[in-house]
Formats: sequence, C-alpha cells, structure tokens
Amino acid sequence: MTAMTAMWAYVPVALVFGITPGPDAALALRSSIAHGVRHGVVVALGAATGSLAWGVAAAAGVATFVTQVPTAFEFLRWAGAIYLGCLGVHSIITAGSWVVSADGEGMAARAPVLRAFWTGLAADLLNPKMGVFYLAVLPQFIPRGGPVLEWSMALMAIELVIAVVCLSLYAVLASSARRALARGRAAAWMERLLGGVLVGLGVRVVVG
Repeated sequence: MTAMTAMWAYVPVALVFGITPGPDAALALRSSIAHGVRHGVVVALGAATGSLAWGVAAAAGVATFVTQVPTAFEFLRWAGAIYLGCLGVHSIITAGSWVVSADGEGMAARAPVLRAFWTGLAADLLNPKMGVFYLAVLPQFIPRGGPVLEWSMALMAIELVIAVVCLSLYAVLASSARRALARGRAAAWMERLLGGVLVGLGVRVVVG
C-alpha cells in the first residue's frame, strides 16, 4: 500500500466514524441547544482532541496497556459511564433554563466556553473503547515497514479534521433548531431528550 493510497483509503473510514451518532454527537447537540452553536463547536473540538490523544496513545503503546489491564480498562469504562450519566441528568434537570428572554438568550448561554472544551475532551478520554478502536483500525492503514508513530499522527490528523467538521455540523443543526424553538418550550424538551440519550449511552458503556 503506497502512502497516498493509505491516506485516501482512511478518509471514508474516518467519515463513517465522524458522522455516526454517538456520545460525541449527543454532547455537541446538547451543548449547542443549551448554550448556542459556539459551545457546540467547542465541544466538538474537545471531543476531536480526545480522539487524537487516544490515537497517539495507541501508536505509543499506552492504549495497549489500558485495554490489556482489566483494572485500568474497567476504571476508565465506569468513570466514562458515570460522567456521561451525570451530564445527561444535569441536562434533564436544567433543560430550558436558557429560555428566559425575548431574544431567546438566557444565563446558560453565557456558560464558560472553556468548560465546553473540557466536557468534550473528558468524554473521549474516559472512553477506553476509543483506544480499542484505534488499536484495531490504524495498523490496517500503515504501510508495511512505515514508521508507526509518524503514520499514526498523519492518520489522526485526518481524523481530527473530519471529526471537527462532522461534529460542528451537528452543532450548527442543533443551533438552528434552538433559534427556531427558543420562543416556546419545545427546545427544552429536546434538551431533556438529549440528556436521556446521554444517560442511555452511559448505561450502554457499562453493559456493552
């Protein structure tokens, strides 16, 4: 497999991974609905950075340790599930708190942007299945004899760009819905629904 062939072959894999709904998409949607598109995009950046970290960890052998040591894997798995569950419950409890003024902007819209980045980053870092995914997928696109770390970084750069674009599109769509529904209570119920999705994803992490 040549260098260019490997790169182009990885693009559709990264696209499928980027557009498939999951915890990252749910977080981007939830943040965009609750706080506006900027927060949704920043969550996307945080989640993509977390994916990049797992890809580098896979190349460096750290992910192998985490996935082969049951205690480390289980700790991260439970921590990630609890984290998603807490975010979901918080969403359900505070849903609609931003719908307080005529222009549809509330106190929640002024939530710190940096917190949004850490929300996305933590959700990915606490998901050991990301490490399993990259350990299984990345080697298939590294040419025989090629430098593993350099190739992993190049492939993860592709993954980073595609993940940010796909998750940002989720955020933009959610923000459009937020503006359309801000005068009523439908957006609050949408936020509760996404909170329920996050709780369900947390449960799936535990039982899956």
